[in-house]
Amino acid sequence: MIAVASPAPVQSDADRRGPVVEIAAASTDSAEASEMGGARLRAADAYRLALLEMKAHLNVARTLVWMRASGAEHFMKDRVREIFRRTEDEIEDRNASFTADFLQELENVPADDPLRALTTIESAVLALNGSFAQTGAMDAQSVLAISEALLREAVARYAEAVSENEVIDLRKYQSGRGFAYEAEALVRYSGAIKGNPGHQDLVEAITLIRQAWPGVDPPPIVSDPSRVAGRLDEAVAVMDKMR
Repeated sequence: MIAVASPAPVQSDADRRGPVVEIAAASTDSAEASEMGGARLRAADAYRLALLEMKAHLNVARTLVWMRASGAEHFMKDRVREIFRRTEDEIEDRNASFTADFLQELENVPADDPLRALTTIESAVLALNGSFAQTGAMDAQSVLAISEALLREAVARYAEAVSENEVIDLRKYQSGRGFAYEAEALVRYSGAIKGNPGHQDLVEAITLIRQAWPGVDPPPIVSDPSRVAGRLDEAVAVMDKMR
């Protein structure tokens, strides 16, 4: 599954001046899971992060539907609903492309209709891409802050999902995969940092992190969480040099 980063039009003065939001560490798979340790997100970036979280869950759901595997409903319904509900006011204020209508369509998809599920997911992802584009272009600070938040969330989910090199919570493992892929796509294709010193080093560092999730169906033996966390530290160190 390759997540495609959203296009980036010109950033508004309002977004540049937006307030900084302190993000606290997440420890549960709850509606507050986008609040990640150490990250400082401007208000517009916290909203962008929520959009990418929903997209990440939909991409996991799409892969599970393709594989005819169980669990797609958890991601395309439960997880997306939680994030949408805490972001709904801003979605409405921004007149975003992704509306409650798309959420309703996702929730109405029958479990035994994979073709309808795939079509509905594709439409929802396109709407999320449109909502992301509506926020304006991101500067380097935004790209790095959102990418770091996604990676921290991915690694936190991984730590909760893995014990003694085995996956003990498949849904959290799969959530982490979705976030890691969104972070990789954002860093690879964002014009705000692409070509800048350190960009290739950051792509390589994130690629190493993403290798912790070779698929939505994990291998019998997986990487130790501390090793994955160490790779995150390396990626953040590169980000700090780029800021």
